[in-house]
Amino acid sequence: MPTDVTDGSGRRAPVTGRDVINRLRSLIRGSEVWLVGLAVLTGAAAGLSVALIGTVSDHLHQLLFGLGHGDRLSGAPRLTQGVWVPAAGGLLLGLTSWLRARRRSTPTVDPIEANALHGGRMSLSDSLWVTFQTLLSNGCGASVGLEAGYAQTGSALGSRLGGMMRLRRNDLRVLVGCGAA
Repeated sequence: MPTDVTDGSGRRAPVTGRDVINRLRSLIRGSEVWLVGLAVLTGAAAGLSVALIGTVSDHLHQLLFGLGHGDRLSGAPRLTQGVWVPAAGGLLLGLTSWLRARRRSTPTVDPIEANALHGGRMSLSDSLWVTFQTLLSNGCGASVGLEAGYAQTGSALGSRLGGMMRLRRNDLRVLVGCGAA
């Protein structure tokens, strides 16, 4: 951290958040060890998001299908709700997707496309939308996995961290890959 910064009167000026970010950016750009540290942070953030997504999915199954704690939807001997939960989930997904498509002119970028065409830049809000769609589908009984939500959220977190640090294109692409992994 800079300790020789003065405010003009000889007193030390307070270190701001911007000073910290600028110092971290120069450390990351100057040493691959620091980039690896940021990649580890990205992986940890992605892992926490995976745990959260899985927990939300389990709670949706318990709430909507009357499952007990630890029970799996695929292992339930009998479902009391019948077909109304998947049908309502499909209608809700279709309606929210239609409404969102009316407001958005650009499509959501997935991690592969982000790295191949956009230098690792991704929208966190678009990625959270994909995660919402995945959770809604899975939570309502559709036989879709949560992997799309996992990869999209982790990659977007890596892209956001790299964007905050204003990393070079290749370094940003590394963080997107770490988030997806």
